[in-house]
Amino acid sequence: MGGSKMLPEMTCGAKIPRKLTWGSVIEKLVDKGTGKGVQSTMAKCSFHQIPRVTYPRSPSEWRTYMPEAHFIQPRIVEQPDPARLKKKCMYEKKMEKEKKKAMKKKSDFSLAKFIKLARIKEKEIYTWEKKLKPERLQVLINYLASPVELEQLYAVQALGQLGIAEESVISSLHNTLQECNSLSLQYEAARSLALLGCLETPVVKLLIRHLKDVSLNRREDTLAALKVSLQAWSMTPELEWYWIGARSSLIRNLKRLVTLQDPLDIISFSAAICLGYLDKSNPIAKETMFMCLSQNDWKKKIQALIMLIKQMGIMDAVLIKGVLDQLQHCTVYTHRADSARLLTTIGLKTIQQEGLEEDVFNVLLEKLSEEPFLVVRQAVALAIEELKMKKRVWDIVEKQLKDEKDEIRKQAVMALGVLGIRHKNVFFAMLEMLELDTCEDVRVQVIRAFSTLGMNNMHVRKSLLKKKQTTGILARECAKALKMLEKVSEAQKEYMLQCYRVH
Repeated sequence: MGGSKMLPEMTCGAKIPRKLTWGSVIEKLVDKGTGKGVQSTMAKCSFHQIPRVTYPRSPSEWRTYMPEAHFIQPRIVEQPDPARLKKKCMYEKKMEKEKKKAMKKKSDFSLAKFIKLARIKEKEIYTWEKKLKPERLQVLINYLASPVELEQLYAVQALGQLGIAEESVISSLHNTLQECNSLSLQYEAARSLALLGCLETPVVKLLIRHLKDVSLNRREDTLAALKVSLQAWSMTPELEWYWIGARSSLIRNLKRLVTLQDPLDIISFSAAICLGYLDKSNPIAKETMFMCLSQNDWKKKIQALIMLIKQMGIMDAVLIKGVLDQLQHCTVYTHRADSARLLTTIGLKTIQQEGLEEDVFNVLLEKLSEEPFLVVRQAVALAIEELKMKKRVWDIVEKQLKDEKDEIRKQAVMALGVLGIRHKNVFFAMLEMLELDTCEDVRVQVIRAFSTLGMNNMHVRKSLLKKKQTTGILARECAKALKMLEKVSEAQKEYMLQCYRVH
C-alpha cells in the first residue's frame, strides 16, 4: 500500500522483458527517394500509453449471429434553444415565481374596464317584428274586409300603430283607402300609411284636406302623424330620401296654418315643426322656433332647441344659454338628458368661439353630482367626455374625496359613479370610505357607485358580503348591489359564450 508499487510475481519459464531505451521508441522512417532512414521527432506510444482492453467485453465479440436491422420511423424532435438549455439558478426561479403571482393578482384587479361609463339603462322597446306572430298580423288584415265598420277602423289604426311596413300591410291599406266609402275610414287608412312612411300623392292630398278641416282635434291629429313621418324622413341620409307627393301643396298649407294661427298655439307650433323638417332654411319655421324659446313651456322649448340645433344647424350663444337653462331648471328629467346631448352636438369648438366654455363646465360639474336621476348624470358624463373636460373634472372630484364636509365627499362619490375610476389608489380610497367613513350617506353612495360601474371583483364582493350580514340601509344597498353585480357577471358570461359559439 502507501506509495510503493506492487511488482508482479515471476512465474517459472517466463522471460524478463528487455529494458527499453529511448532509441527503440523513436520511429525511424525511410525516405522513398534516397532509401536512407530519416529520424522522426514523433515518439512512439510508451508502454503506459498503449490503449488497454476494457472490461466487461462487448457482447459483439462472442455473438454468433448478426441482429437484423430494424426500420426506424423518422420523427420530428424538438430541439431546445440555447436559452432553454441554460439552467436557471434558484434566484431566477424565485423571481419568475413572484412575477407570475404578481401577474395573476393584477389580472384579478383591473381598472381598465371601470374607466368607461356605466351602461345607460334604456327602456326595453317591444320589437313587434320579432315577437308579433304572423297569424295576428293576418287577422288584422282580414278585419279590413269585415262588413262591420268598427272592426275595420280598429284594424286600420292597429296596423298603423304597430309600424310593420310589410308589403301585404301597405297594399291592404291602399286598397282600403281606394275602395271604402267611409270618410273616417279613409282618413284612418291615410294616417296609418303616413305613419308607415308612405307619403304618396293620394295620401298627402287626403291629409291636406283634413288640415283644412274646422275641427281642431282633427288638425292636431293629422299634424301629429305628419310630424312622426317627416321626422323619420329627415333623419335618413339625403341619398335615401323617398319621394313625398304634393310636397309644394303641403308646404303651402303648413305656412298658412303657421301665419293664420297664434304663433304660440299648439297647431301653429306643430305646423312649424313639420315645415322645418320639409325645409331646413324656412324663415317662418325658424322665427316660430325662436319665439318659443322665450316661453315657459319646457316641452315646446326643447323641441324648438332640437329643431334649431340638430335640424337647421344654428349654433350661437343664445341657443347655448337656452340649452344650459334647460339643463339646470327643466322639471322633466328626459328633457334635461336631451339638453346634455345637445351640448355634445354643439361641440367644444363652437362653445369656445362663443366664450362660454367656463359656463358650460360649471353647469356640467354641478349637474354631475346634484342631479337626482342616474340617466341624466350619465348623459352629463358623456357630454363631459365629448367636450374633452373629463381630465379636469377628475382632478377636481378626486381631491374632494378627502374633504372634511360630508356633503362634498358624497357629491364626489356620485360623480365618480358615472365618470369612472382612473387610478387604483382612488379605488382603494373609496373602498376604505365604505369601511371607515363616518357619514352613512357617503357609504351608501360608494355602494351605488360600485354597482353602477359594475366593479365585480374580489375586493368589492368581500366588502359587500360583509356589510350584507348587518342591518339597516347599508345591508339593503349591499344586497341590491350584489344582485346587480351578479347580473353583470351573467351577462359577461353570456357574451363570452356567444363570442366562442360556432355558427
